[in-house]
Amino acid sequence: MSEFDYDAFTQQLKVKLAEDKTPKPSRTLHLEFCGDPFDPLTAVNIRHIRAAVRAYAAERAASNEPLLKVETHRVSSFLIPGYCSMPDDWTETHASYIARPGARDDESDVLERAHKVGLLREGWTKDALAKRTHGNATKAHRLIAFVGALRGAAAAEKCVDALQTAHFADGKAPSDPALLDAAAVAGGTSKFVVRRFLQTRELEKEVAQMADAVDRSIARDRLPALIVDGELAVEGPHFDRDAVLAALRACPEPTGARAFPPPRRDTSKRREHEPLDVSVPPGVTN
Repeated sequence: MSEFDYDAFTQQLKVKLAEDKTPKPSRTLHLEFCGDPFDPLTAVNIRHIRAAVRAYAAERAASNEPLLKVETHRVSSFLIPGYCSMPDDWTETHASYIARPGARDDESDVLERAHKVGLLREGWTKDALAKRTHGNATKAHRLIAFVGALRGAAAAEKCVDALQTAHFADGKAPSDPALLDAAAVAGGTSKFVVRRFLQTRELEKEVAQMADAVDRSIARDRLPALIVDGELAVEGPHFDRDAVLAALRACPEPTGARAFPPPRRDTSKRREHEPLDVSVPPGVTN
């Protein structure tokens, strides 16, 4: 049996790796999307953002510019204090919700236009949207932050998509356990891990602080809002793909800045009132 030549093996490996000419993204452009995922106008505008990102990537590829990794991060905002203090099993009809002060006056018109241009997914009909159930969305916001910390921004977006479909098409309340389970799985996370996480108070304070910081920086009638490379770029419920694309073009050399850094999970000590049988996946701090 011949002796394994480690030096020859490593040299061949180095040569093989050197032959990989696949271009790699050189920088990361951070987009921070401020808005409540359970607000239909936020759901409309994420479609504009995704379309603009695709167009921007195509433009850079056509002009042979360096590849740019674009990440969209959800920033909690527009939380309703009266809702967040309610028990998880508390719900409210949509008719009662829109009668509250500060409800969107033009929501129906915006959704009508969104349907005409195909911005809303199948099943998100005006009839379904009118029958949806509202409730305490705190756990859903914490779930999005948790999946983002555990799996990254792309996984968090899949989680949001699942939350929105369950709410907008199926009428489920944001605190519905089945909704949270399905969203966790869509984001590539075990529903059992998420259930243990949601039994704790972890990220509850951080998410509330982030929402408060957004509300102090951006007027509620200007939400949803998009922050590009740490700077407020587009705001208001009526921004479109071209406005987002213009903001992306204006930032050819991203600095990696974030206006609202993501909340960090505190795994160093058990939170007050946390159940003793709760276990948190080790090594996740961001």
